[in-house]
Amino acid sequence: MQVIKGSSRPMGFTGFIVRGVVYEILKVIDKPLSESLHNLKRLAPFSTTPLKFEYSPNSSLSEGSIISFRISTLSDELSSKLTQYLIENAPDNISIRDAKAKLIELMASTVEPKKLLESSEPIEAFSVNFITPTFFRRSIATKCCPACPTPRTSCPLLKTQRRYRYVALPDPYLMFRGLARLWRKFADKHFNYKRYTEWLLDGGITVSGYTKLKTVRVYEHATTPKWSVGFKGKVYFNLPKDTYSIKMAKITHALLRFGEYSNVGGNRTAGFGVIKHRIKPKKEEEG
Repeated sequence: MQVIKGSSRPMGFTGFIVRGVVYEILKVIDKPLSESLHNLKRLAPFSTTPLKFEYSPNSSLSEGSIISFRISTLSDELSSKLTQYLIENAPDNISIRDAKAKLIELMASTVEPKKLLESSEPIEAFSVNFITPTFFRRSIATKCCPACPTPRTSCPLLKTQRRYRYVALPDPYLMFRGLARLWRKFADKHFNYKRYTEWLLDGGITVSGYTKLKTVRVYEHATTPKWSVGFKGKVYFNLPKDTYSIKMAKITHALLRFGEYSNVGGNRTAGFGVIKHRIKPKKEEEG
């Protein structure tokens, strides 16, 4: 996209800007869908990346700047509506906060989860570069008394609102359980979710090291106190031999590839959790 009307306003973390652009486009296409996604409390069927400044003197939305971003959708309905609109009915310009930009190039690709699973390898070690701020949510659920005669569906304790804790650390269980949940909801080729998460709980994947891992605070608007915290950096993982399973290792590889498309953790719709992974070659492991 090329900026045709610039803006000098402070931007904050640009992933929030991209999410706003997506909702504005969806509002034109299907307003009820846009509103339902905006108010969604469950797994979102799309993710984004922050703005990438392909050409800009000051990495700003100045006139003439070339910017790009990615929208990844996990729903056929959403993919179809966005693609059709941007190809057949693209507007003359798109608002990006108080700037305006015109679409000069559109690239589309598809990822088939079935092929990701079929072509995955039994990996033993890998690294993940967390490119944008990443955090996970750990739910704290109230446990029901084993001998309680009240049905679970009627228990007042279980009906109370579930609490969450934010985890700004590369917890392998939270990361891969989250990816497995996304896969289970949106992919057409399934694996045994329960067995996989039990394997994770047994220590199927561990952190073996990290380099320059840091926690960052990013603001939705540069002039307001609304912020989020996440970690960034490169983390090394391995699959210990005492819990190693070829089947689980292949699922892990498929989820890693899927995660590069879906993002990981919370706030995926605002460009959080963008990752790139690298499998450690066998010769490096043996050497």
